[in-house]
Amino acid sequence: MPLNVRKFYASAFGILSVFISLVGVAQAQTVSPSPTLTATIQAPTSGDVMRERISKAKAYIAVRNYNAAIYELENIRKESADTAVQSVTSVLLMNSYLELGDYKRAQDFLNQFYTQQKSTKPNAAANYAAVAGQIIKGARSRAERYRALGLNVADRTLPLEALNDLEKMRETLELVITQSKEISQTPAKSADALALFEEATSSRSMLARDDYDARAWKEQVADLREQMAVNGKVVLSAVNETSANPSPDFVAANNVPPSSLPQPTEIKQTQPRETEPKPAEKNVVETSVVKNNTPIFVPSAPAKENPKPVAETPKTEASKDTSPLDAGSLLPFATKQSTPVYPPAAKTLRTKGVVRVDVTISETGDVTEVQKTSGPPMLQAAAKDAIRKWKFKPFVRDGQPVKAIGYVSFNFNL
Repeated sequence: MPLNVRKFYASAFGILSVFISLVGVAQAQTVSPSPTLTATIQAPTSGDVMRERISKAKAYIAVRNYNAAIYELENIRKESADTAVQSVTSVLLMNSYLELGDYKRAQDFLNQFYTQQKSTKPNAAANYAAVAGQIIKGARSRAERYRALGLNVADRTLPLEALNDLEKMRETLELVITQSKEISQTPAKSADALALFEEATSSRSMLARDDYDARAWKEQVADLREQMAVNGKVVLSAVNETSANPSPDFVAANNVPPSSLPQPTEIKQTQPRETEPKPAEKNVVETSVVKNNTPIFVPSAPAKENPKPVAETPKTEASKDTSPLDAGSLLPFATKQSTPVYPPAAKTLRTKGVVRVDVTISETGDVTEVQKTSGPPMLQAAAKDAIRKWKFKPFVRDGQPVKAIGYVSFNFNL
C-alpha cells in the first residue's frame, strides 16, 4: 500500500476515535444528570394539590361562579378522605348551595350530616354543627342584605322571586331547628344542640313573616327549656351543669315549675353560717394571693357570741365551719391553666363574648363541679371543658383543707 494511502487511513481512524469518545461523554452526561438539577425538580404532594384546588374553588365563590365552585368542591370530597379537607369543603359547599339558591341540595346535604352525627364517627357532631352553622350564617346574611337595601323581609309586595327565595331559606332554617331540637334530647349532646337551637331560632325570627311569627320563634327557646325541665332532663345540668338543687337565678330565668324542683332540706342551718364568715373570708382571699406559693390560709371568722342557741345542734359542729370558702375570682389562685378550644360553629357564626364559669374546688385544688355558666350559649361548653383541666392552690381554714367556690371568666374573641 502506498505511503500516502496509509497516512490517510491513519488520520481518518484518529478522527473517528475522537468522535466516538465525544459521543460517549455526551451520553454519559445525559444518563447521569447533575445532583443539583435532580433536587430542584419535585412532584407536588397530594396536600399541595388539594390546597390549590380548594383555593381555586374559593376563587370561583369570590366571583360568584357557584356552579364551578360546587363542581370542584364535590369532586374534592369524592377524591379525598382527609378529615380537614372534608370539614373545609363541607362548609364551602353549603355556602355555595345557599348562594346559588339550590335549597334542595342544601337540605339533602344537611340531612347527610344529621344522619352521621347519630353514629360514633369522630367529629360527626362537630361537622353537623359547622354545616348547620353555615345555614344560620346564610339566613342572617339574607336578612342583613335586605336591611342594607332598605327592604323588609316581611313585605309581601316583594317580587315573586324574592318571596320564593325567602320562603325556601325559612324552610331550610326550620330544618336546622327541628333537628337540633331532636338532638337536644340526647343528654351528652344537649348543651351544644340547645346552643345551636337558640342561634337558629334567633335567625328565624330575623326572617319572620310578621310580628306574630317573630314572637313565636323567640318563645321556642323558653318552651324547649321548660319542656326539658318538666321531663326531668333538667336543662341546667345539660347547659349549666348545676347540681341537683338549681339556683334561684336559673329558676327565675327558665320558668322551672316549683313541683319539678327537689325540696330543700335544712336550709335554715346553712344560711346563718354563710352570712357570718363571708366578709372575713373574702378580704383574706383577695389580699394574700400570688405573693407566696404556699396554700392560702384563711382564718376562720370569729365565733359569734350568741347566747340564744342552746337547743341547737352540738357546739362542735357550729364552731367547725365546713361550708365552702367563697373565693370570688379564682384566676389569681390558678397553678395550672388550659385555654378553651374555639368551637367551629361559633367561629363560622362569628360568635364571641365572655363566658363566666362558677365552680367548686376540692380540698386538693381540683375542680369537682361546674355549678353554672353564663355568656354566649355556643361558647359555654368549650369554657366548661377547659376549666375542668385547671388546678388551684389548696384553700385552708383553721389548719384544715376546705372546699372553695368561685368563678373564672373566659374571653372568646376572633
